Amino acid sequence: MNDADKGQGSGQGGVLAREWARLRGDFWDLGMLSWIPVLLCAILWLVFSAGIARDLPIVVIDNDNSTLSRQLTRWLDASPGVQVAAKVASSDDALHQLRERTAFGYLVIPGDFERKLLGGRQATVQWLYNAQFSSHAGALLRDVRTVSTTLSAGIEMTARVKKGMAPLQAAAQFEPIRTTLNSLYNENISYEAFLTLALIPSMLQIFIVVAIVTSIGRELRDGTVPQWLATAQGSWLRAVGAKLLFPLIAYVVLALLYLLFFSLARGWAVAGSLPALLLSMLLLVLAYCGLGTLLIAATLSMRLALSGAAFITAPAFAFAGQAFPLMAMPPLARAWAEALPLTHYLQLQTKYWLAGAPWRYGVQEMLILAGFALGCGAVGLLLLARRANVPAAWGRT
Repeated sequence: MNDADKGQGSGQGGVLAREWARLRGDFWDLGMLSWIPVLLCAILWLVFSAGIARDLPIVVIDNDNSTLSRQLTRWLDASPGVQVAAKVASSDDALHQLRERTAFGYLVIPGDFERKLLGGRQATVQWLYNAQFSSHAGALLRDVRTVSTTLSAGIEMTARVKKGMAPLQAAAQFEPIRTTLNSLYNENISYEAFLTLALIPSMLQIFIVVAIVTSIGRELRDGTVPQWLATAQGSWLRAVGAKLLFPLIAYVVLALLYLLFFSLARGWAVAGSLPALLLSMLLLVLAYCGLGTLLIAATLSMRLALSGAAFITAPAFAFAGQAFPLMAMPPLARAWAEALPLTHYLQLQTKYWLAGAPWRYGVQEMLILAGFALGCGAVGLLLLARRANVPAAWGRT
């Protein structure tokens, strides 16, 4: 029996005192509930804190070297998302920079660029980019297209005005149908809102399951189940409840800190139902506490339970519908995604935090999370009560 087990009373106070003593006595266990998640989430936030990718490098092959081709290059360099890193002489030189990742794309301006434009004919520029980086490619394509369209419109309108057409009439004829684009819920298309707000809960769910599995798993591994149950007066409900209480409090507090930091310090205010968002966070923590309990109860082995936790939680973000739409996934992948609590929580967070939805829009997902919490927790508790109270279940790694 270790020091944490000595002198502990029985009943709920005794089992809680025992758990607190064990937490205080292990630097890393206490860290798993406090500073380690905070540190890793802070590092993750730093990666995307800029929000918008700016000054992505490209190269230009200017085969015309005319006034208009140089103007196009200057306008590209002045756009917020693009930096013309160099002018090169050939496609081989440009491809070399793409392979070295010193540029993400290159623009080829033909030798007759200015002559065709001033002669009223269409000039074709070629934009080639590294499509391995889809987010970079999308941002660069948007800026390149905007600059080329703006330059084309300016040249065309100038030519028509010189012919005596009024500027407004020239603009209307050049663009008879004008499309106004308005982005909703993430106006600046910020990576901070798109990725960081989703990745931090994805990290927390890993910590929650690992904390629960290791807390209960050590009792089985070390053969201290009798002492653990004795402080809970033989009640598995009290024993498991004490194991879950401190992680539950810790991760709910961390979730609140996450909410306060991004809503107050970073300006991502909750646009929808704040009570519904808070309840969703609580249900997420409870669901993964239940999952951790079920994993260790089903395996009775900390090693196997941690392997199962890694299998379920590590790739969960890829299936959550943030990086790739749920409705576009193959049926098997979508079925697995729907079986993960994180998927339903991120849908709730998206609705309540940024989309401004009232509470009724997320009732179904909240019921699913509550079902995860109650179902996994109840089955895990029953399995522990039936299987873990015999010496044959102890001592496994």
